[in-house]
Amino acid sequence: LDPGHAAAHANLGAALLDRRNPKLGATHLERALALDPSLSQAAYNLGTLKIGQRQWEAAARLFRQSLDAAPKQADAQYWLGNALMGMGDAVQARKAYQAALRIDSNLVQARWGNVMAQLPAIALLPQEQEESAAAFARELDKARTWFRTHRPSTGYQAVGSQQPFYLAYIEQDHRAVLREYGELSTSLMGAWARKVPVPAPAARREGKIRVGVVSAHIHNHSVWHAVLRGWVEHLDREQFTLEIFHVGEGRDAETEWAARQVARLHHGLGDWMAWAKAVSDGRFDVLIYPEIGMDATTVRLSALRLARVQLASWGHPVTTGLPTIDGYISAQAFEQEGSQDHYNEPLLALPRLGCSYRAYGTRPRPVDLAALGVAPGDRILLCAGNSFKYAPRDDQLYVEIARRCQPCKLLFFSAPGDLKAKLLQDRLRQVFAAADMDFDASVRFVPWLAQEQFFGLLQQAHVFLDSPGFSGFNTAMQAVECDTPIVAWEGRFMRGRFASGILGELGMTEWIAASHAGYADLVLALCDTSTNARVRQQLRERKARLFDDKATVDALATQLRGLAQGS
Repeated sequence: LDPGHAAAHANLGAALLDRRNPKLGATHLERALALDPSLSQAAYNLGTLKIGQRQWEAAARLFRQSLDAAPKQADAQYWLGNALMGMGDAVQARKAYQAALRIDSNLVQARWGNVMAQLPAIALLPQEQEESAAAFARELDKARTWFRTHRPSTGYQAVGSQQPFYLAYIEQDHRAVLREYGELSTSLMGAWARKVPVPAPAARREGKIRVGVVSAHIHNHSVWHAVLRGWVEHLDREQFTLEIFHVGEGRDAETEWAARQVARLHHGLGDWMAWAKAVSDGRFDVLIYPEIGMDATTVRLSALRLARVQLASWGHPVTTGLPTIDGYISAQAFEQEGSQDHYNEPLLALPRLGCSYRAYGTRPRPVDLAALGVAPGDRILLCAGNSFKYAPRDDQLYVEIARRCQPCKLLFFSAPGDLKAKLLQDRLRQVFAAADMDFDASVRFVPWLAQEQFFGLLQQAHVFLDSPGFSGFNTAMQAVECDTPIVAWEGRFMRGRFASGILGELGMTEWIAASHAGYADLVLALCDTSTNARVRQQLRERKARLFDDKATVDALATQLRGLAQGS
């Protein structure tokens, strides 16, 4: 290889990416671009690699470099849109998707992306977030009309290419619009299935009930710990044969544990079409999708009819809208009278928390608070949700908490280079400034911590603050495990009722708020030393009832038997 031959480096880099050698491939692509920045394909190839590594800014820069050299690339505009969405810039992402469609109106992934890009990860104003749901509905209707009019043979390629993930973080009833989304998704996937063709689901056979589980999160992940692990551990193998389809890439000690518990764990089968065949060939009585809406392969498979009975659960806690899903597994602690009205699927609410959650048992390691910018005497108030959980309508709540609980530090979390967290931080800073409050005196954005450090910080914290509108189940359960007092918000929908449901099961409903003023009152009350100590003691005495609830798995087994046998 001539060290100064740019095209040769570019070709070798592309070949190495095809051979799954991304590190060396990136080295040659970077060398090619250093020698000749106008090599559009090299910039494009390196950009797609950065997308896979979630290096959004670098990816966007490379796609723009590729487009500078060769402007008429619909695919480059599409991937630029994806990179911009990763950065949290929905406005510019929409422009990129629309530019792609001007070049190639049949690029269905760009058309799909433009619909999903109506939903910003971090809205800057309450009105923007509220209007984004309506914009999503309008653009979805336009896309549905286009697909029905043009009937592209590649329509199925749109499904799962992007997903309406951020819709769930808007506290509105999305049942109707998600039904339209689900019907369009199943229509597009159904057209593919009829061509293949995908065989009809098998009839029930004698013997054990065959249950398949499809998830991208069979590893150390919130969906695994919250929803699935206890089911895998305790579902009666005398009645059920259980197979897992781990469609994600990650594999760790939890994956290996899962493999030992089930009849078979499938992993690394290839693209979604290979997965569809494997699941169909399994001839399952019931398929369970612990989450639908966070992974492309899972969305595509769940939009197909691969088993006679197909169920979703609350790993992504909002109705799927898919006609191919026959029931939604939730929990009584998270639902209320009339909750069925929020779901397109029949609601199957298991007792209590609906899961057999295992305590981590992690030994806490205290955190150097000074290194986090916490001063001696500060009340530590943990805000442990992802940045997109915090809606702009609630920003004033944190101003009020900071005002009333001084001296304090509200601790939010972010990763290095997390642009969405930066958007949240900037938005909060402006709200604090408008209220004539010193943001830096009361708020810190700190790095995500390892498990033992997070447990240490939970023990050092005065209060764990539930995020209104979209609660955090795993973080709230970890707070309970560490005896950290919680102030919860009881939302309108299941996704806003995790922490309040947990407190309800503990008989501690006095710490559930229904207004901003009431929430701030409860946080201030827990800043009192004697009150805080009393609540910690209550948590120590009562928390065992939340863990290892095998009876909920027995209730799941009863539901599965009835569905599999058609009763």
